[in-house]
Amino acid sequence: MAALLKKRALAEYNKSFQDGPPSKKLHIVKKPLIGSSAAAFVGLLEKCKSSEEALQLLLRISDCLQFQESDVEEAIKKLSEHFQSEEDSVVRVKILWLFCDIGLECPVANLNNLIDLTTLLIKNETSHKVIAQGLATLLKLGGKLSEDKILMMRLVSVARENLKDTSHQVKCRCLQLISELYPLCPEMDRTLETIAEADAVVKLLAEYSNAEDARVRCEAFQSLLTFHERGHVLSAVHYEQACQALSDDYEIVREVALKLVWLLGNKYPENTITMSDGETKMRMVDEAFIRICSAVNDLCMQVRALACSLLGTTRGVSDRFLLQTLDKQLMSNMKRKRTAHERGAELVRSGAWASGRRWADDAPGQLVETHAVQLLPGGAAGAFVHGLEDELMEVRTAAVDAVCQLSMENAVFATTSLDFLVDMFNDEIEDVRLRAIDSLTRIAHHIVLREDQLETILGALEDFSMDVREGLHRMLGACSVSSKTCLEMCIDKILENLKRYPQDKRSTFRCMQRMGGAHASLVLPLTARLLAVHPFFHMPEPDVEDPAYMCVLILTLNAAAKCTTMLPLFEEHTIKHYTYLRDTMPHLVPHLPIGEAKLTSVKSEAGLDDSAVRRFFATVLRHTDNSALSPRVRLAMLRAAEEQLDRLAEMEPLFAGAAVFSALFARCVRALHGALAAPDGPPAHALSALAQDTLRLQHQFSGVTEQARACVGQLALRVTAARLCAAAGGGGGCGGPAPAALSAQAALTHQAELLDRQLAAAGVEPDPFTIGVFQQLSLGADNKPLALARALLPLLLAAPLPVIPPPSVDIRMCTATIIEPASDSDTVLRFSAGLAGGAALEAEVLRVRDPAALRVRVAYPDRQAHALAPPRDHLRPLDHHTTNDDGTVNVRLLTKVLISHGVWTESCGVDVSVCLAVDEGAGRDAAPLVDLCRPVRITVAPKPIKRGL
Repeated sequence: MAALLKKRALAEYNKSFQDGPPSKKLHIVKKPLIGSSAAAFVGLLEKCKSSEEALQLLLRISDCLQFQESDVEEAIKKLSEHFQSEEDSVVRVKILWLFCDIGLECPVANLNNLIDLTTLLIKNETSHKVIAQGLATLLKLGGKLSEDKILMMRLVSVARENLKDTSHQVKCRCLQLISELYPLCPEMDRTLETIAEADAVVKLLAEYSNAEDARVRCEAFQSLLTFHERGHVLSAVHYEQACQALSDDYEIVREVALKLVWLLGNKYPENTITMSDGETKMRMVDEAFIRICSAVNDLCMQVRALACSLLGTTRGVSDRFLLQTLDKQLMSNMKRKRTAHERGAELVRSGAWASGRRWADDAPGQLVETHAVQLLPGGAAGAFVHGLEDELMEVRTAAVDAVCQLSMENAVFATTSLDFLVDMFNDEIEDVRLRAIDSLTRIAHHIVLREDQLETILGALEDFSMDVREGLHRMLGACSVSSKTCLEMCIDKILENLKRYPQDKRSTFRCMQRMGGAHASLVLPLTARLLAVHPFFHMPEPDVEDPAYMCVLILTLNAAAKCTTMLPLFEEHTIKHYTYLRDTMPHLVPHLPIGEAKLTSVKSEAGLDDSAVRRFFATVLRHTDNSALSPRVRLAMLRAAEEQLDRLAEMEPLFAGAAVFSALFARCVRALHGALAAPDGPPAHALSALAQDTLRLQHQFSGVTEQARACVGQLALRVTAARLCAAAGGGGGCGGPAPAALSAQAALTHQAELLDRQLAAAGVEPDPFTIGVFQQLSLGADNKPLALARALLPLLLAAPLPVIPPPSVDIRMCTATIIEPASDSDTVLRFSAGLAGGAALEAEVLRVRDPAALRVRVAYPDRQAHALAPPRDHLRPLDHHTTNDDGTVNVRLLTKVLISHGVWTESCGVDVSVCLAVDEGAGRDAAPLVDLCRPVRITVAPKPIKRGL
């Protein structure tokens, strides 16, 4: 076991010396198997009698691909020789493939030699497949040596020579190699000569956009995009070429050309484009926007979805074209209007009316080509309307996202597109509805909802999906309504929907909180009706536990914080209910100067600052680390400090993490001392609770300094050593169970290894007990658990009490709150014995590092317990507070807990709790669990299965 300890720890903490001649050490070398190296397979290529056998051998080499340093060059040489003598092109392709794999995966391979060899082998090659694979090998190997400009130019010249090949595969590989490996100088070092050479390469790539094969045309446009991504600015001269490719017969070409049109339109927005009539001029970004809008009606779904996505990322478009995307009717000012004089002059020139002086004077001025007549003009007209009405979900989703992105930057467009986004609330696909709701939430600062729009929005509240309903709650809380009637409609519909879906109570509370703060002036005339205030009669006092009444209270109280005129309207019981809500839900109810809050306003706003908390910690822990005091006095002071820190955690939730951390450390110190002082040895149950508390200290808190983690690690090492002593019998002569003792020894060694790294990272000197443990573990690798326990027990008893690390106010604690099922529920879950019954579980977990480590523990009355891992999609971010400044996240757990058991004579309680699985890395046992909340008891009654009909 000691072999697991780092050499640094052994050298630093081992102080024992031994005289005499050193013992002879054996150096064991594992001899490699003969058939395990790929070089052995390469040597068998000469004995292959057919191409099929050679191919099978090459496949085995590709699967193994393990070469010794001295065999790499010889293997490459034999592969190249077999390449020259092989007639089957498939085998030659596989050999070039192996060249690429050897160069990328074998560190000792010479990439320059592989590139030269590959270039030489494909020089006289006649097979198109082999040449294409050779170029692909050169591309991947050259990517590793991209800093060698001379080599890159040589590879580019090889690609240029093969561009004359008739195969589309070879041409595509050549274009890809040129675009990715051509050496581009940094922008500061570019000269006119280098710029001219790069432009010549771009011109060469652009020429192949007119190739016969669609795959070559697609690769040519993609090469231009790759060149731009690498830093070379494309010229606007390629715009017309890209626009012509938008009418290509193949969708792969149209898709790439669409990206190039978008790129050039955004790169040169103010360039002027002359339209086909020769007179109308337009900005390039507007013309590109119209071209992309036309692609929304493409036959291919991928092109339509891409067009919608690109529309949302186009910037600087004129408002008249932007608004035209939401109207299918063409605007009259899409083209420049002509004066009456110009129209009359054109009428005269066209000869539409005859003077009678010349023969055929009334002939038409010009013939109109058939393809020039467009009965249904395209362009920007109704592009988003078509996208939102598309039959495929991908296009509709992309259109919704694009409308949202454009609306966030243009208030006029946001107001115009509001009706279309509201219509998407009735989409048949849930994902599209969620996208529309989220989009409307993000542009809420631009819009004001009307009554007709609210009817559609509030109708979606009846959706069966909880995600849709909660998304609507967030949207209604972020939006503004136009009138008192609209607000009244929202309140009535939300309260009605709360009766149908009571599980949406918390989401509804947050919605009412935001609506009240945003519409204080509109809530004022509704206060008397909402709170049932009568000018002459005393109305019955509502039940404060009624969710509907709580929604109304939250709404009016948040509105009263910004409209103090409402305060005199509150009756006496309303003020009492405000005090109750202020104590139970302080995050939903603001502070108001009414009732008892008038006297505590100054105190509640003052609170405690960091300096006061630090002084309090220093006062509480002043003498706990004084080694001059007796252990009995220090233990009494630790008990007092623990009580005061627990009280601080209850009074100040902001500093609860630091207070609980220090209190828990003090409790562990006292419990460890009490367990070691037991006359019959450390009790197993006390050590089990101690191990659970040390796991909490290590994994439940965030923001802990490295020094504090090192102190916790040394305390955990003492607890692990005490568990080893208890498992091995404490050296009393009676050994404990062998499996338990071996497991405890493995845990001790693993904890020592972790502590060694922690001490080195934190720069903390170990205490005497830690040094003693390191010395014992470094004596040899054959320590028996009993001998190790006998050596560690005196060290444990003689070690001084651990020192509590200096507390930090930045420490935060991971906690969980189970919302459903309620702790006071009387509902009995009944199911057939042997089968599974499901209980809905809703919990909020705050400040968790890894949500995947969350578990749901189910404990039965017969002491059976199961840890269930919730599915990934059952963990959702909290809508009101998702991330924290210390890197942790807040998640909401919505899942079903499966409960199953045999027949019970009467109903009993099953405890359900949320825990954190801790991976200690020692042993094969299940990961220990750290409780994040108190368990909630569910009453369960498994009934026997009925036999017969």
